[in-house]
Amino acid sequence: MAASLLLFAAASVLAWTSTRTLGRQWRLDAGLNANHVLVRSGPYRLIRHPIYTSMFCTLLGTGLMLATPLLLLLPSLLLFTIGTEIRVRVEDSLLASRFGDQFQDYRRRVPAYIPFLK
Repeated sequence: MAASLLLFAAASVLAWTSTRTLGRQWRLDAGLNANHVLVRSGPYRLIRHPIYTSMFCTLLGTGLMLATPLLLLLPSLLLFTIGTEIRVRVEDSLLASRFGDQFQDYRRRVPAYIPFLK
């Protein structure tokens, strides 16, 4: 229960600060606005995709509370990871096409999902 609550708290903070940092650039679809800028502040200083990290924390926290046995959680985590990787590759391609070397440098320095883990 304690692990789930910590995961839910982390997910809430990440989701809130990430969407707030993105502001009007936040979208449901993978795309860029006409005046899109490469955001590298807030949680984006530590991870490139904090909203997906928050979704993963929510899934894991829910699974730890409800999945019995825990093996039932594995297919959900696998499916989520596959879908997220597909989406992230699309988003990274869009950002690379718009921001070129600036994005590639950001991508080399900042991990995708877990802070400080390259």
